[in-house]
Amino acid sequence: MMKQRVAIATSVLGFLVLAGAAPALAYQTATLSGTGQARVYDNSTANNAKVGAWDSTSDSNPVYAQYYRNASSGTQRNLWNKLGSGTEAYSGTGSWVIKARICESQMAQPDDCSVYVAMSH
Repeated sequence: MMKQRVAIATSVLGFLVLAGAAPALAYQTATLSGTGQARVYDNSTANNAKVGAWDSTSDSNPVYAQYYRNASSGTQRNLWNKLGSGTEAYSGTGSWVIKARICESQMAQPDDCSVYVAMSH
């Protein structure tokens, strides 16, 4: 009987951990292969959208996300991530993100950027 209770408790705990982790994984992306991603979180909730700039490469080049928000659709915003490979920098929350892209800063040459990706809300 004790083994059955432990198995049920473990299953319930596992479900709660997975259920609690699911919202953190819900995001839309603009990806540049070998560089990283611009990630848009919580874009379905007004004034709660957040942008992330994720660096996937272990080179010394920083990445940045460029994006436009609904409340100021004519203003391009930039979010830099200079922390290195495997890290993500985050913006503050704000209105819906209309479109976003990820770029890698290149010394003495034009930056590499993905295309802009329209974000749904």
